[in-house]
Amino acid sequence: DRVMVMYAGRIVEGTATETLFAEMRHPYTAALLDSIPRLDKSRSERLAAIPGMPPDLTRRPPGCAFAPRCGNALDDCHQHVPPLGPDAGASGALSHEFACFHPVPAARGGPPADRPTRVEVREPGAVATRASADRRGETILELTNLVKEYPVATGSPVRRTKASVKAVSGVSFSVGRGETFGLVGESGCGKTTIGRLTAALERPSAGSVRFDGEDLARISAAALRRRRKDLQLMFQDPYASLDPRMNVRAIVSEPLVSQRVGDRRSREARVAELLGEVGLPARVASLYPHEFSGGQRQRIGFARALALNPSLIVADEPVSALDVSIQAQIINLMRSLQERHGLTYIVISHDLAVVKYLADRIGVMYLGKLVELASGEDLYSRPAHPYTRGLIDTVPVPDPALSRRVGAPAVRGELPSPVNPPSGCRYRTRCPAAQERCSAEEPPLRAFGPGHVAACHFPLRRPLGDLDLAGAVRADGATGTGI
Repeated sequence: DRVMVMYAGRIVEGTATETLFAEMRHPYTAALLDSIPRLDKSRSERLAAIPGMPPDLTRRPPGCAFAPRCGNALDDCHQHVPPLGPDAGASGALSHEFACFHPVPAARGGPPADRPTRVEVREPGAVATRASADRRGETILELTNLVKEYPVATGSPVRRTKASVKAVSGVSFSVGRGETFGLVGESGCGKTTIGRLTAALERPSAGSVRFDGEDLARISAAALRRRRKDLQLMFQDPYASLDPRMNVRAIVSEPLVSQRVGDRRSREARVAELLGEVGLPARVASLYPHEFSGGQRQRIGFARALALNPSLIVADEPVSALDVSIQAQIINLMRSLQERHGLTYIVISHDLAVVKYLADRIGVMYLGKLVELASGEDLYSRPAHPYTRGLIDTVPVPDPALSRRVGAPAVRGELPSPVNPPSGCRYRTRCPAAQERCSAEEPPLRAFGPGHVAACHFPLRRPLGDLDLAGAVRADGATGTGI
């Protein structure tokens, strides 16, 4: 009903929810909204990240604490603390208070021509050089009929029976060099397991993971160790993934030491270079993880992932633990470094708006199965599978009036047990379009356009008929039966 926005320990804006979203006055509030990845934003648009970091509250800056990061700040902002006061012209029953000398003009007015009304976007390393076009787009990763099951014991302690968690069940797709491939779905759908199989942290129960034409499950331990420099990970929790007993220099240089790259002096130089790449000063190399914010820790994790010049980075929920302003910085950074180094990403996330902004193509997972695959734009504008449509409908919209008009949940019920998944279509127990055929037959992947396939007996759109998968597009862009 009512929202208060805080920055650096103080309230900077507060009013009724509808009023706040319709007439934001503080630049920080407006910048937070602009930082959110949205489904209606084009992937070509850069997210409006807030520059810099929140202030150190042990050394609070004079004046407005947001002034060093604000595009509206003038001299008085750096000298005096703006009082929290009401907006005399605000509409609504509740008063609209904000603390700013130079606020964003209300929606009923126009922005002044002499200064910006949004925080400027600044990201370190502005000069980006794209990867050479000679290898861009060729297949770098190919998953074929991938299966991963984990044995478990079920039943009472007296009468135990053997069963297995069917985490991944016959998934196939390929990823092109320089591409970002997104995997989305609910918790427990198998997307993280695919990431671990891709990074060779686990071996598949069946099927293959071929990286640069080499089956990672069939090569020797020594060959896999050499291969690991080309396969790196970004983790979901930027704090738990950093050893608290190691300083940044040791953390970032650890891959170099493990792969016996360079001597101590060259490794220290490489650490300074990597910190600069991710927007951190070289002087932080002697600090420890607890001395950084969440966004800074994720940058350290990114620097560690880049240390060996990898070809592929598996990013498992890389921004889910960050607030929206820092999240936008990391997303922009990932895209900038991809252009500069020709990186290939697999981005795993439950946030469809983040994946749409990052990914060229997106695979939708449900209970261990790939149920739809398409380009980001095609998937969100023309979904074929009811589950995909349901996921899209659950994406939060930063519009209170619209959100409160939303009816029943788009995806009903609970995810079935992966130990005993439903017969036929695994989504049928939650699907409003399910019929008898869905329980008897597992739906095959069918083509719904170039590069767009989905597995559903009663899809939201008409498939391409007899063409089936013939219209699908491989990662290298050539037409054929590959997905």
